[in-house]
Amino acid sequence: MGNEAGEWIMYGVDWDDPECIHTVEEAIEYINSVGFLPLFKNEIPGFSLEERTVPEYWWSGDKEKDPWEWRQIIAERGDIIYGKFFRKKAGFITKEWFPFFANYRRDGYDFDALYEDGKASHRQKKIMNLFLDKNPPAKLFSFEIKEKAGFGKDGEKNFDGTIADLEMKTYLCVRDFAQKTNKKGAKYG
Repeated sequence: MGNEAGEWIMYGVDWDDPECIHTVEEAIEYINSVGFLPLFKNEIPGFSLEERTVPEYWWSGDKEKDPWEWRQIIAERGDIIYGKFFRKKAGFITKEWFPFFANYRRDGYDFDALYEDGKASHRQKKIMNLFLDKNPPAKLFSFEIKEKAGFGKDGEKNFDGTIADLEMKTYLCVRDFAQKTNKKGAKYG
């Protein structure tokens, strides 16, 4: 996805292009065949889900054709890992390739040692403490992490950047998507 003269541009292919990925199943098959794949266009031509899908279907809300919806389906399945792994941009890594990414990105550090050596911030530590507890939760939604780690109006700043840093280092990944609901049951955020 690029921004040209203030207008967002989606790159992709036509539906009948032989390189076109048409379904979430085809996306999963392709990701499994290459091992890892950025969600959006990057400096490697053709190496993104965006560039292998039809631009008009992005953000359509059609779970059958919308790659934005597919990322949620893929993350929830759990056999391909989703997160901000590519220059703090979203993408996918297979379970087969994830250990290689983790070894490289973590440079041999578990999180506590990373923090002790001054290579992780206090903000990162506050978030990771939620997961490094003796009985860590199976999952926490981002709004819960933000609250429990003390981010927000009167607390720590740069929550999204801190989460992206932890994803880049492969300490966190996205597994589910949910929106908050108000008292009337309407989704927001």
